[in-house]
Amino acid sequence: MNKRQEQFLSLYLENRHKDQAAYYRSRHSEYDKARSQAIILSGVLMFLASIVSLLAANDMFGEKWFWAVLGVFFPALSAALTSYSSLYSFEQQSKLYQDASFALHRIEANAVDLNRAADDAEREAKLEAYVTQVEEILRSEQGQWGQLISQLKPLDVPRKPETDNPPEPSKPPEPVDAPGTEKGSDAGP
Repeated sequence: MNKRQEQFLSLYLENRHKDQAAYYRSRHSEYDKARSQAIILSGVLMFLASIVSLLAANDMFGEKWFWAVLGVFFPALSAALTSYSSLYSFEQQSKLYQDASFALHRIEANAVDLNRAADDAEREAKLEAYVTQVEEILRSEQGQWGQLISQLKPLDVPRKPETDNPPEPSKPPEPVDAPGTEKGSDAGP
């Protein structure tokens, strides 16, 4: 391997490949922790809701209304936390970063294999294949964001029917004859 290829490989490996892999590992860890924290906190809130409901039902340790309010508050807070976790897709994002990190780790062996190439042409071809594989993994990770966004469901807003013609004006109601009178007759004195 010539000096230029060695410098490129060294720079690319450290500043692109390993740096991006470290970023993916840290993001995976961050989203995995956030998901775990949301699950644990949601469970704790539901446990507290059950304890508070028991206290409200048995009228223990204070006013019943206070326990009833907390019995409503804790499940609502737990539901809000679960919604927040789902909105930010902690689990899906964690998996996305983990998959990209694993793929980069598998490709790293190809960088070591470059030194075993027989001649410069083979090294150049392996170096090009290695860079292409790494960049494809990075592009693939970026492409996943479009899939993640497409999984979000838009709100269904009812639409008014669009017509080119305005509605016809309604006709006034026809007069109703009073009982005991006939149409066309003069009912005068």
